[in-house]
Amino acid sequence: MRKIGRILTVMFLSGGLMTGCQKKQTVVLPEKEQKEEATKTESKNKATQEISFDEELPKAYEGTLTMWGWDTDYYQTVTQAFQKIYPNVTFEYTSVENKDMPKKYETALIVGGELPDIAWSVIDSRGEVFEFDMWEPLEQEPYNFRLSEVYEYLHPHMINSKGNICGIEQSLSPAGLAYRRDLAKKYLGTDDPEELEKMMPTWEAFIQKGKEVYEKSNGEVYMWFSLEDIRQFTQEQSDMAWVNDGKINVENVFGRSLSLVTRFRDEHISDNLITWTPAWNEALREDRHIFTACATWSVKSSIESSDPQQKNLGRWGLMSAPEGNANWGGTSMGITKTCKDKRLAWEFLKFATLSTEGARTLNSMGLMTTAKKPYEEDPSLKSYKSRWFGNQDLGIYYMDHIIPSIKTRTLTSQDGVIHECLWMILNALNRDRNLSSEEAEELLREELQKELKDITVY
Repeated sequence: MRKIGRILTVMFLSGGLMTGCQKKQTVVLPEKEQKEEATKTESKNKATQEISFDEELPKAYEGTLTMWGWDTDYYQTVTQAFQKIYPNVTFEYTSVENKDMPKKYETALIVGGELPDIAWSVIDSRGEVFEFDMWEPLEQEPYNFRLSEVYEYLHPHMINSKGNICGIEQSLSPAGLAYRRDLAKKYLGTDDPEELEKMMPTWEAFIQKGKEVYEKSNGEVYMWFSLEDIRQFTQEQSDMAWVNDGKINVENVFGRSLSLVTRFRDEHISDNLITWTPAWNEALREDRHIFTACATWSVKSSIESSDPQQKNLGRWGLMSAPEGNANWGGTSMGITKTCKDKRLAWEFLKFATLSTEGARTLNSMGLMTTAKKPYEEDPSLKSYKSRWFGNQDLGIYYMDHIIPSIKTRTLTSQDGVIHECLWMILNALNRDRNLSSEEAEELLREELQKELKDITVY
């Protein structure tokens, strides 16, 4: 009922159809021209069917692919690189907020609207979206994609409950900790990543050092920026599924992260900045916080973008987090069942996510392909540097130090709702500094049970 209400609201607000879509005009051709067009289409379709999915398409191939997504920079960079190989291929892109994508897909499926040829799915709601009956199973004929082609820790994030591979990750999203080298040297005695890792192998050790930093700086410097970041990062350090056999054990699944959040708050380990706000962005270039969670994509989207004056060039470092690293975010792309040119869609998907040339395109954006083969064909693709991190090779550090300790949980269809509830509880912890972790757990139980009536929450 909750889904139906949500869908009806979307339909009402969009005038009965999907947001951002316009009605297509139908032009009736004379009978002779209709026959000519039909013959051309039939001829093209026949030619396409004769091209094996294992072969490359002819460079002169003509076609159009539609796509819905939320990262215009990624879309433009990757499609333009593809068009250098296939100049007669065009793309039609519709920008959609990632949080709005599930209801947009759902509405299209219910009212019979058009879906894109290439569909995106963000990690937070993927457990729900991959259950929609809209995806081509990429492990089956004619695609024959194998999970062994990409890094193991991503495998649970690319399949639905039936075991079908619904999408391939656009890029790796491993996350460790970025830290200000100058502040680490001043307050912790070293800016060497391996020494810092030995100094703080556990979050308990991290907290104790954080108390020392706060005291030494007379309350001016925090170890951490945001309570939401520490909650999300520590939550993703576990491989425990959030829903198991229709049940959620709140204490087992979320108790550890909520306890750490309250300790970071109460013992002055973290500031209470809200992620992605102007104040948070400004703080990234100031001198009052040492550590922050940092995925591959965070380097450009937060560290670099928050410092347009380039004040902190060479001042940042990257290290592994206490008690293991985490997967942070991620977007997959799949082919929809309604795609009109699945052969072309597969050629694009292979280029963007599996090919060496696609990997070079990602590297130009500071991103890293999920596929293994490109790194074997061109080992330099493992390397990536940022002037903000000096001479440290971020790509190699992510590959050799951070990825090996990542655990991955199985996604569930309830994840999107759970994320919303966790965000609500985090806001409560930020607003009410007297709210304990036990009380936060109880509030979470109440919210989850209210939103997920078919799930047992305890």
